[in-house]
Amino acid sequence: MDINDDKGIAVANSATKAGPGTVTYMHCDITKQDHVNRAFDKAVTELGGLDALAAIAGTEAIKPAENLTGADMDAMINVHLKHTVFTNIAALRTMKESGGGSIINYGSHVAITAHFLEMAAYGAAKGAVLAWTRNVATEWAKYNVRVNSVCPSVWTPLARRIVNDLGEEEKKRFSDYFKNNVLLGGDLGDIKHPANLNVDGGQVFAR
Repeated sequence: MDINDDKGIAVANSATKAGPGTVTYMHCDITKQDHVNRAFDKAVTELGGLDALAAIAGTEAIKPAENLTGADMDAMINVHLKHTVFTNIAALRTMKESGGGSIINYGSHVAITAHFLEMAAYGAAKGAVLAWTRNVATEWAKYNVRVNSVCPSVWTPLARRIVNDLGEEEKKRFSDYFKNNVLLGGDLGDIKHPANLNVDGGQVFAR
């Protein structure tokens, strides 16, 4: 699911070619609840059910907190919090009927610790994801639906682009920050994909 149809179709075709199984691409704006509901209804029909959801969509922004605007906050909240809420609710509808399931919401290390980069808006939105997760984990346990959050500190294509746009001094501060704060290796983690699956940093999930 994505709004970038060309890349989404390419990822689906590449994943299907790599196998096993097949991947179907669907256009979906995850900030709009009606889009999400339609996409999940179609996915459940094609898959024959839904056992797990990984709510992983995200975007990042670097801006001094004192200069943030309503538009800046809307962008962060819409993508991070609304998408989490809408996809979780859509998944729950099916999981309740089938007797349970697992939901994994992606937070961030920035949600639980300060960052030297100016990421207050991003951290606030991810912090809201963690609060949502704690609450619905308690509320939905009666349906045998587990809701957890992970807070990764990993390289993504978006993170690499942001760092590449930094000045040399800021790049050094970035490197020094992780050398001092990541005890295993001194750097962000990395996401590995099968060599024959060209997903350009995207994520592929299958039932």
